[in-house]
Amino acid sequence: MTTATDTRLTPAQRAAAAKIACGIAQPGGVAVLCGPQGVGKTTVLANLIADPRLHPLSIESLDMEAWEAAVAGGRRDFPDIVIADEAHLASEGGIARLLAATRGRRPAASLVLAGEGRLLTLVSRDSRIEQAIRLRASLRPCTLPESRDLLAAVSVDAAVAWSMSDAAVLAIHEIAAGIPAAMRRLAELAAVLAAAKPDRDVTADDIEVIHRRLAPLAA
Repeated sequence: MTTATDTRLTPAQRAAAAKIACGIAQPGGVAVLCGPQGVGKTTVLANLIADPRLHPLSIESLDMEAWEAAVAGGRRDFPDIVIADEAHLASEGGIARLLAATRGRRPAASLVLAGEGRLLTLVSRDSRIEQAIRLRASLRPCTLPESRDLLAAVSVDAAVAWSMSDAAVLAIHEIAAGIPAAMRRLAELAAVLAAAKPDRDVTADDIEVIHRRLAPLAA
């Protein structure tokens, strides 16, 4: 099974979405999506949920804490596909209990575990979980060419036509460390500047100014 192509996803995000879809193609499949904050895990999960080829199936996405509470409360009416976001925050044994609960459904529910690096540590501690996983997908920060493609897409989606210099693209990539969410935020603010000054390209200096103004707000 492959997911529907979404041009807003980076190549790495599309590859991850395809892997996850394959991992849960059969009832009881377990797939893991791992990566640092901001690389697009939530975007990949949203793409998965919106995939029309999965629409005959019931899907529910909650954070791990909510699923743990549901299992503790004796929930049995699990959907065909259970998506547990923020799974790196699971309590000790929490993933194993969720897996057992989804496997208790007939037919067994498929399970997607998404989270940051600690998720892999939690999974590795229990051989039963390790053996249940069919596919793993990892997301990483963008390379410079990937950042160029992402920023080009952001500029096309903007309400006004605008452009930025190669140096500005490099500045966004370096400041955001290739993290898609951070790059989009900088690019969207750059688009506002471009709308105010349509007679010139957005420069690296402009990006630095935007970043300096943005940093105190994020602190």
